[in-house]
Amino acid sequence: MSFNHLKGQHELSHALSVLLSEGRLSHAVLLTGPAGSGKTSWGMALAMAVLCNESGSSGACLQCASCRRFQSGNHPDFFLIAPDGRNIKIDQIRSLKKDIYLVGDNKVCLIEKAESMTAEASSSLLKILEEPPAGLHFILLAEHPRLLFDTILSRCQAYTLQPLSMEEIESLLLSVKNLDGDKASLLARISGGLPGYAIELAEDEQFDSRLEEAGSLAFKLVSENQSAYEVLSHAATLSEREDLFPFLELLCLYYRDCLIYNLCKEEKLLFHPEMVQQDNEKQINAQVLEEIIVLINSAIYELSSTNVNRRLLLEKMLILMQRRLKQWPG
Repeated sequence: MSFNHLKGQHELSHALSVLLSEGRLSHAVLLTGPAGSGKTSWGMALAMAVLCNESGSSGACLQCASCRRFQSGNHPDFFLIAPDGRNIKIDQIRSLKKDIYLVGDNKVCLIEKAESMTAEASSSLLKILEEPPAGLHFILLAEHPRLLFDTILSRCQAYTLQPLSMEEIESLLLSVKNLDGDKASLLARISGGLPGYAIELAEDEQFDSRLEEAGSLAFKLVSENQSAYEVLSHAATLSEREDLFPFLELLCLYYRDCLIYNLCKEEKLLFHPEMVQQDNEKQINAQVLEEIIVLINSAIYELSSTNVNRRLLLEKMLILMQRRLKQWPG
């Protein structure tokens, strides 16, 4: 694919195009960004452009023999390294040397999750970067570049992929997936500007049922006086979900949309109207909604970064949410 086939990242596209056209592309390029930000797509597009016989301002030409071989997955001068288990090991870097030092055309090595290299693998790569053979380019992809050796970072031209706009995500979803406009708009909001995550959501067959279940729970916590037993039962059920993280993100989105309506009366949001106003008199306080959103996001962070007991944390989250909702002014 050429740069023009990828959505957004206009500054990155321009920078890479200039470097390629002027022959100033470094022997090591680092692309960083969270999972789903498009690092692999941009890394592959750059690799194809480096190997292309007729590359132009938009990257690879897609028509030459090199591009055709690349797209078929059978290019002899392209090397891909990915973690073997949890790490990239030294033998994976060493195995490159018999090929990359051969005299000939340009060669490109794409390293996925480069921060997962062991110290030995990093040292082996560094030796190559210190005296790289002519025509060799490394493209490193990393979510957490600070985990890379400083000596490797100092030898890279580094670029961080930026989140795409909602309009760009919607356009992407409408062009590659058969979605209606409302569904594309919803997924664009949930994606956080990450095209890979947006595509993953569009391909998730359980998304619609998960969205309905999250809305049902959000409404129950607001509209019903849940007993302690019911709250604990919700926590027990949630703790067993394999899709807990995306479910909590949707639950949070319902309250976020409720907050947006509370503050600016914007329509076409997710929440049930009854969540905002009950008996035409009682309205959830914006501060309460903010605190609920913080509680859910804090739970997501703790669950993803610690070995906390799932069920106990979810019980705490739901109890505190229920307590705050009961305290809202009528």
